[in-house]
Amino acid sequence: MLRAERSLGLSFARSFTCEHCGVEVSLDAPGTSHRNHCPGCLWSRHLDRNAPGDRGADCSGGMEPIAVTVRGEGRWVLIHRCTNCGRLRLNKTAGDDNVLLLMQLAALPLATPFVPFAAESSSNGSNGSGAIPQRKPRARTASRQTVSRTPP
Repeated sequence: MLRAERSLGLSFARSFTCEHCGVEVSLDAPGTSHRNHCPGCLWSRHLDRNAPGDRGADCSGGMEPIAVTVRGEGRWVLIHRCTNCGRLRLNKTAGDDNVLLLMQLAALPLATPFVPFAAESSSNGSNGSGAIPQRKPRARTASRQTVSRTPP
């Protein structure tokens, strides 16, 4: 929901209410000229189709923050995914964004394994339960036998 500041004679919206967490969000954001996400929960709405501010999207679904990336000159950028249509969008971070949530998003790849080990299938020789099969110990060969040494 958008709010217009009529007391200043402005005819355009200067704030919105976050549909995810309910916080009233000012469009004035430090470090960016185009606020498009909530600084508290980092969620956004799918409003733009091709360019920031074009408001041409037909979806208007919630945009979940799924990651952060770093662009030129060390600028952090949020990666949002629409919960309705799945479209990915990049949004610049603002100076008042929740730093803890930004750090959690940045650390997410370190906290989750790249390869889904639990999704192993029976095609790799496992017993079909999805567990990684146990390796059988190799038989010892004559060249690998240990020689007992006795002190001289």
